[in-house]
Amino acid sequence: MKAAVGLLVRALSVLAVLALASPAFAGQVQNLSPAGLADGAGIWVNLWHWPDGDLDSYCSKLRANGIRNIFLQTSRSNTEAVPRPEKLGPIIEACHRHNIRVIAWSFSELDHPKVDAQKLIAAANFRSTLGHRLDGIAGNMEKNLAQERVEEYSVLLREKLGHNYPMIAVVYSPLNRAPAVAHIPWKTLAQHWDVIAPMTYWGGRYQKLDPYTYTQLTVQTVRKLTGRPDLEIHLIGDGMGTTSEQVQQFLKACGSSEVTSASLYPNHVPTGEQLACLGRYRDYFPSNSRFRLAAMRELCRTGSLAMPPKGDPSQPIARSEFYRLVARQLFRRNPSEDLSTVQAMEILDNAGVLPELFAPDAALEQALAQPVDSLEAISLVARSIEFQSSNQAHKHQPNHPKIAQKRRADRWLVQPASAEAAQPATAQVKLVNYLDASQLVLQARAGLR
Repeated sequence: MKAAVGLLVRALSVLAVLALASPAFAGQVQNLSPAGLADGAGIWVNLWHWPDGDLDSYCSKLRANGIRNIFLQTSRSNTEAVPRPEKLGPIIEACHRHNIRVIAWSFSELDHPKVDAQKLIAAANFRSTLGHRLDGIAGNMEKNLAQERVEEYSVLLREKLGHNYPMIAVVYSPLNRAPAVAHIPWKTLAQHWDVIAPMTYWGGRYQKLDPYTYTQLTVQTVRKLTGRPDLEIHLIGDGMGTTSEQVQQFLKACGSSEVTSASLYPNHVPTGEQLACLGRYRDYFPSNSRFRLAAMRELCRTGSLAMPPKGDPSQPIARSEFYRLVARQLFRRNPSEDLSTVQAMEILDNAGVLPELFAPDAALEQALAQPVDSLEAISLVARSIEFQSSNQAHKHQPNHPKIAQKRRADRWLVQPASAEAAQPATAQVKLVNYLDASQLVLQARAGLR
Protein backbone atom coordinates (compact mmCIF):
# COMPACT_ATOMS: atom_id res chain seq x y z
CA MET A 1 0.00 0.00 0.00
CA LYS A 2 2.86 2.39 0.82
CA ALA A 3 4.31 1.83 -2.63
CA ALA A 4 0.98 2.57 -4.28
CA VAL A 5 0.51 5.78 -2.32
CA GLY A 6 4.07 6.85 -3.01
CA LEU A 7 3.62 6.31 -6.73
CA LEU A 8 0.42 8.32 -6.73
CA VAL A 9 2.02 11.24 -4.90
CA ARG A 10 4.99 11.15 -7.27
CA ALA A 11 2.72 11.06 -10.29
CA LEU A 12 0.65 13.98 -9.07
CA SER A 13 3.81 15.99 -8.39
CA VAL A 14 5.11 15.42 -11.90
CA LEU A 15 1.81 16.48 -13.47
CA ALA A 16 1.41 19.51 -11.25
CA VAL A 17 4.88 20.86 -12.00
CA LEU A 18 4.68 20.30 -15.73
CA ALA A 19 1.11 21.42 -16.23
CA LEU A 20 0.96 24.46 -14.01
CA ALA A 21 4.41 25.79 -14.81
CA SER A 22 4.03 25.48 -18.54
CA PRO A 23 3.14 28.57 -20.61
CA ALA A 24 1.75 26.15 -23.19
CA PHE A 25 -0.70 24.83 -20.62
CA ALA A 26 -1.86 28.35 -19.81
CA GLY A 27 -2.49 28.95 -23.49
CA GLN A 28 -4.30 25.65 -23.84
CA VAL A 29 -6.62 26.53 -20.94
CA GLN A 30 -7.36 29.94 -22.41
CA ASN A 31 -8.20 28.43 -25.79
CA LEU A 32 -10.49 25.79 -24.33
CA SER A 33 -12.20 27.79 -21.57
CA PRO A 34 -15.60 28.73 -23.01
CA ALA A 35 -16.89 32.28 -22.77
CA GLY A 36 -20.18 33.12 -21.12
CA LEU A 37 -20.79 31.34 -17.84
CA ALA A 38 -18.19 31.19 -15.11
CA ASP A 39 -17.31 27.99 -13.33
CA GLY A 40 -19.42 28.38 -10.24
CA ALA A 41 -22.90 28.75 -8.85
CA GLY A 42 -25.58 31.06 -10.20
CA ILE A 43 -28.72 32.83 -9.08
CA TRP A 44 -31.73 34.05 -11.10
CA VAL A 45 -33.27 37.51 -10.74
CA ASN A 46 -36.56 38.52 -12.36
CA LEU A 47 -37.60 41.94 -13.67
CA TRP A 48 -39.27 42.97 -10.44
CA HIS A 49 -36.40 42.17 -8.09
CA TRP A 50 -33.33 43.81 -9.55
CA PRO A 51 -30.84 44.75 -6.84
CA ASP A 52 -30.90 48.36 -5.73
CA GLY A 53 -29.04 50.56 -3.28
CA ASP A 54 -25.51 49.48 -2.33
CA LEU A 55 -24.68 47.27 -5.29
CA ASP A 56 -21.16 46.52 -4.07
CA SER A 57 -22.50 45.12 -0.79
CA TYR A 58 -25.02 43.07 -2.73
CA CYS A 59 -22.33 41.62 -5.01
CA SER A 60 -19.90 41.09 -2.15
CA LYS A 61 -22.49 38.99 -0.30
CA LEU A 62 -23.19 36.88 -3.37
CA ARG A 63 -19.50 36.42 -4.09
CA ALA A 64 -18.86 35.37 -0.48
CA ASN A 65 -21.44 32.62 -0.97
CA GLY A 66 -19.85 31.30 -4.14
CA ILE A 67 -22.10 33.03 -6.69
CA ARG A 68 -20.23 33.56 -9.95
CA ASN A 69 -23.17 34.08 -12.34
CA ILE A 70 -26.23 36.31 -12.11
CA PHE A 71 -29.03 35.64 -14.58
CA LEU A 72 -30.76 39.01 -14.78
CA GLN A 73 -34.10 39.27 -16.56
CA THR A 74 -34.06 42.17 -19.00
CA SER A 75 -37.36 41.64 -20.80
CA ARG A 76 -40.50 39.68 -21.57
CA SER A 77 -42.38 39.42 -24.82
CA ASN A 78 -44.66 42.27 -23.67
CA THR A 79 -41.96 44.68 -22.40
CA GLU A 80 -39.29 46.88 -23.91
CA ALA A 81 -35.97 45.25 -24.71
CA VAL A 82 -34.15 47.03 -21.85
CA PRO A 83 -36.78 48.77 -19.69
CA ARG A 84 -34.34 50.34 -17.20
CA PRO A 85 -31.00 51.03 -18.88
CA GLU A 86 -30.01 53.55 -16.20
CA LYS A 87 -30.10 50.71 -13.63
CA LEU A 88 -28.77 47.92 -15.82
CA GLY A 89 -25.40 49.59 -16.44
CA PRO A 90 -24.46 50.05 -12.75
CA ILE A 91 -25.52 46.46 -11.97
CA ILE A 92 -23.25 45.06 -14.68
CA GLU A 93 -20.35 47.24 -13.56
CA ALA A 94 -20.75 46.26 -9.88
CA CYS A 95 -20.93 42.57 -10.75
CA HIS A 96 -17.82 42.81 -12.89
CA ARG A 97 -15.95 44.55 -10.06
CA HIS A 98 -16.61 41.42 -8.02
CA ASN A 99 -15.81 39.00 -10.88
CA ILE A 100 -19.43 37.96 -11.28
CA ARG A 101 -20.75 37.43 -14.80
CA VAL A 102 -24.13 38.80 -15.83
CA ILE A 103 -26.33 36.93 -18.31
CA ALA A 104 -29.45 38.64 -19.63
CA TRP A 105 -32.55 36.48 -19.86
CA SER A 106 -35.91 37.06 -21.46
CA PHE A 107 -39.22 35.21 -21.19
CA SER A 108 -39.95 34.71 -24.89
CA GLU A 109 -43.47 33.48 -25.66
CA LEU A 110 -42.55 33.03 -29.36
CA ASP A 111 -45.84 34.37 -30.73
CA HIS A 112 -43.50 36.55 -32.78
CA PRO A 113 -40.05 34.90 -32.76
CA LYS A 114 -38.33 37.78 -34.58
CA VAL A 115 -39.62 40.36 -32.12
CA ASP A 116 -38.58 38.23 -29.17
CA ALA A 117 -35.13 37.70 -30.66
CA GLN A 118 -34.65 41.45 -31.16
CA LYS A 119 -35.12 42.03 -27.43
CA LEU A 120 -32.19 39.80 -26.56
CA ILE A 121 -30.12 41.21 -29.40
CA ALA A 122 -30.68 44.69 -27.97
CA ALA A 123 -29.60 43.44 -24.52
CA ALA A 124 -26.46 41.89 -25.98
CA ASN A 125 -25.60 45.18 -27.68
CA PHE A 126 -26.14 47.21 -24.50
CA ARG A 127 -23.15 49.06 -23.05
CA SER A 128 -22.87 50.70 -19.66
CA THR A 129 -21.43 54.18 -19.16
CA LEU A 130 -18.01 52.61 -18.62
CA GLY A 131 -18.39 50.34 -21.64
CA HIS A 132 -19.28 47.13 -19.81
CA ARG A 133 -21.45 44.61 -21.60
CA LEU A 134 -23.44 41.56 -20.63
CA ASP A 135 -21.59 38.24 -20.65
CA GLY A 136 -24.24 36.29 -22.53
CA ILE A 137 -27.95 35.90 -23.16
CA ALA A 138 -30.48 33.25 -22.12
CA GLY A 139 -33.75 32.68 -23.94
CA ASN A 140 -36.47 31.27 -21.69
CA MET A 141 -38.80 29.25 -23.93
CA GLU A 142 -41.93 27.77 -22.38
CA LYS A 143 -44.64 28.48 -24.97
CA ASN A 144 -45.16 27.93 -28.70
CA LEU A 145 -42.33 25.42 -28.90
CA ALA A 146 -43.05 24.21 -32.41
CA GLN A 147 -39.80 23.42 -34.19
CA GLU A 148 -40.19 26.13 -36.84
CA ARG A 149 -40.76 28.88 -34.25
CA VAL A 150 -37.83 27.82 -32.07
CA GLU A 151 -35.57 27.55 -35.10
CA GLU A 152 -36.54 30.97 -36.43
CA TYR A 153 -35.84 32.51 -33.02
CA SER A 154 -32.56 30.62 -32.58
CA VAL A 155 -31.20 31.24 -36.08
CA LEU A 156 -31.85 34.98 -35.93
CA LEU A 157 -30.10 35.29 -32.57
CA ARG A 158 -27.09 33.34 -33.80
CA GLU A 159 -26.86 35.28 -37.07
CA LYS A 160 -27.01 38.67 -35.36
CA LEU A 161 -24.83 37.87 -32.35
CA GLY A 162 -22.21 35.75 -34.09
CA HIS A 163 -20.85 32.27 -33.70
CA ASN A 164 -18.84 33.04 -30.56
CA TYR A 165 -21.46 34.89 -28.55
CA PRO A 166 -22.62 32.81 -25.52
CA MET A 167 -26.26 31.72 -25.88
CA ILE A 168 -28.13 29.66 -23.27
CA ALA A 169 -31.44 27.96 -23.99
CA VAL A 170 -33.74 27.74 -20.96
CA VAL A 171 -36.43 25.07 -21.28
CA TYR A 172 -38.47 22.66 -19.22
CA SER A 173 -36.88 19.51 -17.89
CA PRO A 174 -37.89 16.67 -20.22
CA LEU A 175 -39.36 14.98 -17.14
CA ASN A 176 -41.89 17.76 -16.70
CA ARG A 177 -45.36 16.66 -17.75
CA ALA A 178 -46.42 20.05 -19.05
CA PRO A 179 -47.97 19.59 -22.54
CA ALA A 180 -45.40 21.91 -24.11
CA VAL A 181 -42.54 19.56 -23.25
CA ALA A 182 -43.53 17.14 -26.02
CA HIS A 183 -42.84 19.87 -28.60
CA ILE A 184 -39.34 20.89 -27.48
CA PRO A 185 -37.01 20.48 -30.51
CA TRP A 186 -33.99 19.27 -28.57
CA LYS A 187 -31.65 18.78 -31.52
CA THR A 188 -32.45 22.26 -32.86
CA LEU A 189 -31.52 23.74 -29.50
CA ALA A 190 -28.29 21.73 -29.39
CA GLN A 191 -27.42 22.94 -32.89
CA HIS A 192 -27.81 26.67 -32.28
CA TRP A 193 -27.28 27.25 -28.55
CA ASP A 194 -24.05 26.84 -26.58
CA VAL A 195 -25.70 25.69 -23.37
CA ILE A 196 -29.02 24.02 -22.57
CA ALA A 197 -30.39 24.92 -19.15
CA PRO A 198 -33.32 22.71 -18.11
CA MET A 199 -35.56 24.01 -15.33
CA THR A 200 -35.06 21.17 -12.87
CA TYR A 201 -38.07 21.81 -10.64
CA TRP A 202 -38.60 18.58 -8.76
CA GLY A 203 -41.43 20.11 -6.74
CA GLY A 204 -43.54 21.08 -9.76
CA ARG A 205 -47.16 20.05 -10.04
CA TYR A 206 -46.53 17.88 -13.11
CA GLN A 207 -43.89 15.60 -11.64
CA LYS A 208 -42.83 14.65 -8.15
CA LEU A 209 -39.57 12.79 -7.62
CA ASP A 210 -36.87 13.30 -5.04
CA PRO A 211 -34.41 16.03 -6.07
CA TYR A 212 -31.49 13.65 -6.68
CA THR A 213 -33.42 11.28 -8.93
CA TYR A 214 -35.21 14.07 -10.79
CA THR A 215 -31.93 15.87 -11.47
CA GLN A 216 -30.02 12.79 -12.58
CA LEU A 217 -32.81 11.62 -14.90
CA THR A 218 -33.11 15.11 -16.35
CA VAL A 219 -29.44 15.10 -17.37
CA GLN A 220 -29.56 11.60 -18.80
CA THR A 221 -32.69 12.36 -20.81
CA VAL A 222 -31.38 15.66 -22.21
CA ARG A 223 -28.20 13.95 -23.40
CA LYS A 224 -30.26 11.22 -25.02
CA LEU A 225 -32.71 13.60 -26.71
CA THR A 226 -30.01 15.88 -28.09
CA GLY A 227 -27.65 13.05 -29.06
CA ARG A 228 -24.78 15.20 -27.75
CA PRO A 229 -22.53 13.69 -25.04
CA ASP A 230 -20.40 16.85 -25.31
CA LEU A 231 -23.32 19.22 -24.79
CA GLU A 232 -22.84 21.82 -22.09
CA ILE A 233 -25.67 21.51 -19.58
CA HIS A 234 -26.46 24.06 -16.89
CA LEU A 235 -29.14 22.97 -14.44
CA ILE A 236 -31.56 25.44 -12.87
CA GLY A 237 -32.59 24.15 -9.47
CA ASP A 238 -35.89 24.65 -7.70
CA GLY A 239 -35.50 27.45 -5.16
CA MET A 240 -39.21 28.00 -4.59
CA GLY A 241 -40.07 26.72 -1.13
CA THR A 242 -37.43 24.00 -1.15
CA THR A 243 -35.30 22.99 1.83
CA SER A 244 -31.53 23.12 2.15
CA GLU A 245 -31.44 19.32 2.18
CA GLN A 246 -33.26 19.23 -1.17
CA VAL A 247 -30.88 21.78 -2.66
CA GLN A 248 -27.92 19.71 -1.47
CA GLN A 249 -29.40 16.61 -3.13
CA PHE A 250 -29.77 18.63 -6.32
CA LEU A 251 -26.14 19.76 -6.22
CA LYS A 252 -24.94 16.24 -5.45
CA ALA A 253 -26.79 14.91 -8.51
CA CYS A 254 -25.33 17.71 -10.62
CA GLY A 255 -21.85 16.66 -9.59
CA SER A 256 -22.36 12.94 -10.15
CA SER A 257 -23.92 13.62 -13.56
CA GLU A 258 -20.95 15.84 -14.53
CA VAL A 259 -22.97 18.85 -15.68
CA THR A 260 -20.83 21.94 -16.03
CA SER A 261 -22.67 24.34 -13.71
CA ALA A 262 -25.87 24.95 -11.76
CA SER A 263 -28.01 27.71 -10.30
CA LEU A 264 -31.15 28.31 -8.26
CA TYR A 265 -34.32 30.11 -9.28
CA PRO A 266 -35.52 31.51 -5.94
CA ASN A 267 -38.96 32.62 -4.90
CA HIS A 268 -38.37 36.37 -5.49
CA VAL A 269 -34.97 36.68 -3.77
CA PRO A 270 -32.58 34.01 -2.43
CA THR A 271 -32.79 33.21 1.26
CA GLY A 272 -29.80 32.99 3.56
CA GLU A 273 -30.32 29.24 3.69
CA GLN A 274 -30.19 28.97 -0.10
CA LEU A 275 -27.07 31.10 -0.34
CA ALA A 276 -25.42 28.91 2.29
CA CYS A 277 -26.20 25.83 0.16
CA LEU A 278 -24.74 27.46 -2.93
CA GLY A 279 -21.70 28.38 -0.84
CA ARG A 280 -20.93 24.64 -0.72
CA TYR A 281 -20.98 24.40 -4.51
CA ARG A 282 -17.31 23.34 -4.65
CA ASP A 283 -18.09 20.29 -2.56
CA TYR A 284 -19.91 18.89 -5.60
CA PHE A 285 -18.27 20.47 -8.66
CA PRO A 286 -14.65 20.51 -9.83
CA SER A 287 -13.16 23.98 -10.11
CA ASN A 288 -12.80 23.69 -13.89
CA SER A 289 -15.84 21.73 -15.04
CA ARG A 290 -16.32 23.81 -18.20
CA PHE A 291 -12.70 23.30 -19.24
CA ARG A 292 -13.05 19.55 -18.70
CA LEU A 293 -16.01 19.41 -21.06
CA ALA A 294 -14.26 21.59 -23.62
CA ALA A 295 -11.21 19.31 -23.42
CA MET A 296 -13.32 16.21 -24.06
CA ARG A 297 -15.11 17.95 -26.91
CA GLU A 298 -11.81 18.90 -28.55
CA LEU A 299 -10.37 15.40 -28.21
CA CYS A 300 -13.53 13.87 -29.69
CA ARG A 301 -13.56 16.43 -32.50
CA THR A 302 -10.00 15.55 -33.55
CA GLY A 303 -10.66 11.82 -33.30
CA SER A 304 -8.27 11.24 -30.41
CA LEU A 305 -11.13 10.03 -28.22
CA ALA A 306 -14.30 8.15 -29.07
CA MET A 307 -17.60 9.60 -27.89
CA PRO A 308 -18.68 8.08 -24.56
CA PRO A 309 -20.93 5.03 -24.76
CA LYS A 310 -24.62 5.75 -24.16
CA GLY A 311 -23.84 9.43 -24.61
CA ASP A 312 -22.79 9.89 -20.99
CA PRO A 313 -19.35 11.41 -20.25
CA SER A 314 -19.75 10.66 -16.54
CA GLN A 315 -19.34 6.94 -17.31
CA PRO A 316 -15.94 5.28 -16.64
CA ILE A 317 -13.58 5.06 -19.58
CA ALA A 318 -12.39 1.59 -20.58
CA ARG A 319 -8.71 0.77 -20.20
CA SER A 320 -8.32 0.16 -23.95
CA GLU A 321 -9.75 3.59 -24.82
CA PHE A 322 -7.55 5.29 -22.24
CA TYR A 323 -4.43 3.58 -23.58
CA ARG A 324 -5.28 4.73 -27.09
CA LEU A 325 -5.80 8.29 -25.85
CA VAL A 326 -2.47 8.38 -24.00
CA ALA A 327 -0.56 6.90 -26.93
CA ARG A 328 -2.06 9.32 -29.44
CA GLN A 329 -1.75 12.45 -27.34
CA LEU A 330 1.58 11.90 -25.60
CA PHE A 331 3.56 9.83 -28.12
CA ARG A 332 2.31 10.77 -31.58
CA ARG A 333 3.34 13.90 -33.43
CA ASN A 334 -0.06 13.78 -35.12
CA PRO A 335 -2.56 12.98 -32.33
CA SER A 336 -5.46 12.71 -34.78
CA GLU A 337 -3.83 9.71 -36.49
CA ASP A 338 -5.84 6.61 -35.68
CA LEU A 339 -4.40 3.82 -33.57
CA SER A 340 -5.74 0.41 -32.73
CA THR A 341 -5.56 -0.79 -29.14
CA VAL A 342 -2.73 -3.18 -30.03
CA GLN A 343 -0.74 -0.39 -31.70
CA ALA A 344 -1.27 1.84 -28.68
CA MET A 345 -0.06 -0.88 -26.34
CA GLU A 346 3.00 -1.48 -28.49
CA ILE A 347 3.91 2.22 -28.24
CA LEU A 348 3.43 2.28 -24.47
CA ASP A 349 5.30 -1.00 -24.06
CA ASN A 350 8.17 0.26 -26.16
CA ALA A 351 8.47 3.25 -23.86
CA GLY A 352 8.43 1.00 -20.80
CA VAL A 353 5.35 2.69 -19.32
CA LEU A 354 2.71 0.00 -19.86
CA PRO A 355 1.47 -1.14 -16.45
CA GLU A 356 1.51 -4.71 -15.22
CA LEU A 357 -1.44 -4.94 -12.92
CA PHE A 358 -3.17 -8.27 -13.37
CA ALA A 359 -2.78 -11.84 -12.25
CA PRO A 360 -1.40 -14.35 -14.79
CA ASP A 361 -4.79 -15.85 -15.51
CA ALA A 362 -6.37 -12.53 -16.45
CA ALA A 363 -7.79 -12.51 -19.97
CA LEU A 364 -6.37 -9.65 -22.02
CA GLU A 365 -9.63 -8.78 -23.75
CA GLN A 366 -11.52 -8.74 -20.48
CA ALA A 367 -8.87 -6.64 -18.77
CA LEU A 368 -8.88 -4.06 -21.57
CA ALA A 369 -12.66 -3.72 -21.35
CA GLN A 370 -12.53 -2.90 -17.64
CA PRO A 371 -12.58 0.72 -16.39
CA VAL A 372 -9.28 2.33 -15.52
CA ASP A 373 -8.88 3.72 -12.01
CA SER A 374 -7.26 6.97 -10.96
CA LEU A 375 -4.08 5.39 -9.59
CA GLU A 376 -3.35 3.52 -12.80
CA ALA A 377 -4.31 6.45 -15.02
CA ILE A 378 -2.21 9.05 -13.23
CA SER A 379 0.73 6.67 -12.95
CA LEU A 380 0.64 5.86 -16.66
CA VAL A 381 0.51 9.54 -17.63
CA ALA A 382 3.26 10.48 -15.20
CA ARG A 383 5.55 7.70 -16.51
CA SER A 384 4.83 8.84 -20.04
CA ILE A 385 5.81 12.40 -19.18
CA GLU A 386 9.00 11.21 -17.53
CA PHE A 387 9.86 9.09 -20.54
CA GLN A 388 9.27 11.91 -23.00
CA SER A 389 11.20 14.34 -20.84
CA SER A 390 14.17 12.07 -20.24
CA ASN A 391 17.50 12.34 -22.00
CA GLN A 392 16.84 9.05 -23.74
CA ALA A 393 13.58 10.13 -25.35
CA HIS A 394 15.37 10.95 -28.61
CA LYS A 395 16.47 7.33 -28.96
CA HIS A 396 12.87 6.27 -29.57
CA GLN A 397 10.79 7.12 -32.60
CA PRO A 398 7.19 7.42 -31.35
CA ASN A 399 5.73 7.45 -34.84
CA HIS A 400 7.61 4.26 -35.84
CA PRO A 401 8.06 2.13 -32.73
CA LYS A 402 10.96 -0.29 -32.91
CA ILE A 403 10.25 -3.06 -30.46
CA ALA A 404 13.27 -5.29 -30.11
CA GLN A 405 12.06 -7.40 -27.20
CA LYS A 406 8.33 -6.93 -27.36
CA ARG A 407 6.26 -8.84 -24.83
CA ARG A 408 3.79 -11.32 -26.22
CA ALA A 409 0.30 -9.84 -26.39
CA ASP A 410 -1.02 -12.42 -23.94
CA ARG A 411 1.61 -11.31 -21.40
CA TRP A 412 1.08 -7.56 -21.69
CA LEU A 413 -1.11 -7.24 -18.64
CA VAL A 414 0.40 -10.07 -16.62
CA GLN A 415 1.86 -9.32 -13.24
CA PRO A 416 5.30 -10.91 -12.70
CA ALA A 417 5.51 -13.47 -9.88
CA SER A 418 7.99 -11.27 -8.05
CA ALA A 419 5.82 -8.17 -8.25
CA GLU A 420 4.14 -6.64 -5.24
CA ALA A 421 0.68 -7.99 -4.49
CA ALA A 422 -2.24 -6.06 -5.87
CA GLN A 423 -3.26 -3.07 -3.80
CA PRO A 424 -5.67 -3.86 -0.95
CA ALA A 425 -9.40 -3.48 -1.50
CA THR A 426 -9.34 -0.65 1.03
CA ALA A 427 -7.25 1.57 -1.26
CA GLN A 428 -9.22 4.68 -2.12
CA VAL A 429 -9.26 4.99 -5.89
CA LYS A 430 -11.77 6.54 -8.25
CA LEU A 431 -12.82 5.21 -11.60
CA VAL A 432 -11.76 7.64 -14.33
CA ASN A 433 -14.56 8.96 -16.53
CA TYR A 434 -14.27 10.59 -19.95
CA LEU A 435 -13.95 14.10 -18.53
CA ASP A 436 -11.26 13.05 -16.04
CA ALA A 437 -9.29 11.36 -18.81
CA SER A 438 -9.59 14.35 -21.13
CA GLN A 439 -8.39 16.81 -18.53
CA LEU A 440 -5.50 14.61 -17.36
CA VAL A 441 -4.12 13.82 -20.81
CA LEU A 442 -4.63 17.26 -22.33
CA GLN A 443 -2.86 18.92 -19.41
CA ALA A 444 -0.01 16.44 -19.70
CA ARG A 445 0.31 17.09 -23.44
CA ALA A 446 0.38 20.84 -22.86
CA GLY A 447 3.08 20.37 -20.25
CA LEU A 448 5.29 18.55 -22.75
CA ARG A 449 5.18 21.36 -25.32
